[in-house]
Amino acid sequence: MSASKPTPKISDDTRQQILEAAWALMSVQGRLDLGMAELAAAAGVSRQTLFYAFGNRAGLLVAMARHRDTTSEPVARMRALALGPGADRDTLMAFVDAWCDYLPDIYPVAIQLETASLHDPAAAAAWQDRIFSQGTRLGLDLILTRMAQACVLGDGPDPARRADLVLSLLVPSAWRHLVVEHGWSPVAFAASRRQLIDTVLAAP
Repeated sequence: MSASKPTPKISDDTRQQILEAAWALMSVQGRLDLGMAELAAAAGVSRQTLFYAFGNRAGLLVAMARHRDTTSEPVARMRALALGPGADRDTLMAFVDAWCDYLPDIYPVAIQLETASLHDPAAAAAWQDRIFSQGTRLGLDLILTRMAQACVLGDGPDPARRADLVLSLLVPSAWRHLVVEHGWSPVAFAASRRQLIDTVLAAP
């Protein structure tokens, strides 16, 4: 039996080239229907190279989001707030505001991950990675846990349950429903999140 061929190594420059082409088509141009073959052509690589580099569409979307994170000022704010010492409402609201600042930018990728996660196991794993284990939900949990330890949350659900409630107000589908479909301004969306999160914090 012949040995299987080793997977070709994709250079960092090629990965960068693919990610930038994908972002230009999917985010800047709003192309939510972008196919792998079209992306390969835009990036000047073969379709096979895409799969070698990212595995599947979900892997590409995660890589696009992580690549964007590295240059995003709101993400830097979120990371600093999540890992810093802040343990009060102002810290939580600053984190929420930073996410709301980032949502318009990351929305075309994030909404695809959220939608595909309902029926695609690979996309579901990617969604869990981006929003939960390494993303927004983790930051909320860290801040709310510190608030609970500082005794500023009061009686009510534990920090993890409150983090779940807050996240439900911030997911890309909430942005789609209010901003994309019903014409809310980003400012109005962010203000409504703060009002609703105050209710979550006060919930018995």
